[in-house]
Order: sequence, then C-alpha cells, then structure tokens
Amino acid sequence: MGGSYGGYMSLLLHGRHPEYFRAVVDICGVSNLFSFVKTVPDFWQPMMEKWVGNPERDYEKMKADSPVTYLENMTQPMLIIQGANDPRVVKEESDQVVDRLKDMGRNIEYLVLENEGHGFSKKENKMKAYRKIFEFFEKHRLYLAAQLEE
Repeated sequence: MGGSYGGYMSLLLHGRHPEYFRAVVDICGVSNLFSFVKTVPDFWQPMMEKWVGNPERDYEKMKADSPVTYLENMTQPMLIIQGANDPRVVKEESDQVVDRLKDMGRNIEYLVLENEGHGFSKKENKMKAYRKIFEFFEKHRLYLAAQLEE
C-alpha cells in the first residue's frame, strides 16, 4: 500500500513481482510515465526530465519504469483510490489501470473522491478512504485464510 510515490511503487512492484503480494492499495499513484510527464502542473515541467526522463531519449527506461507496462502480471486484488481533482497525478493515471484491468477481468476496486485532490485533505474523505482500505484488506485476508485452509 502506498500513496503518491508510494502508490506508484505499489503498482510497479505488483506488476514486476506479483508473487510477493496478496492484495495491493494504490492511492494517487502514477501509472504511466509517458502520460504523467504531459499532465503535471506547469511549475513541475522544468523538473520532469531530471525526475522522470525524456520520452524520446529515455523511452526504454520510462517504459520499463511505467506500471502500465506490467498490467498482464497484476493478478492480485487491487484497490485504487484517486482524487478527482488531483493536479499532480491526474485521475486519468488511475483510470488507465482500472479500465484495462477490468477489461482483463481482474479483481479491482476503484474509489474516486470527487471533492479531493492529491491525497486526503478533508476529514470525511480520510474516514471514507481508510474505512475502504480496512474493509478491502479484511475481505482479502479472510479470503486468503479460507484458501490456505483448503
């Protein structure tokens, strides 16, 4: 589980090493470095090449470091939480993962907080998100315990 960069790492590691996970939660994580560099706020643009790379010169590295490259491997249940008004990691970053994994028939849940940006700034959203995370992990803990008993 992780948020922002931690969400990105949760996605990337789940895709590269699904055998280490039983369930994954991503909160506002970048899914595609190519789309991310195009949608960040204007004041981040000068730093994008240093932080992420140049889409033309660093194509192979950016592809290797983009979680969407590994969607086929994302086999564990996932919960993605996204602020609809996130200016840093726009909602379309999460939509890419959710839409494609749903098309693959994967176990994915999606919580979009309509009045939220990057992370949780409102108490009601924090409560809603953490309640959903707890329920998600509890559901999958019970499912996995039943599978282990069989």
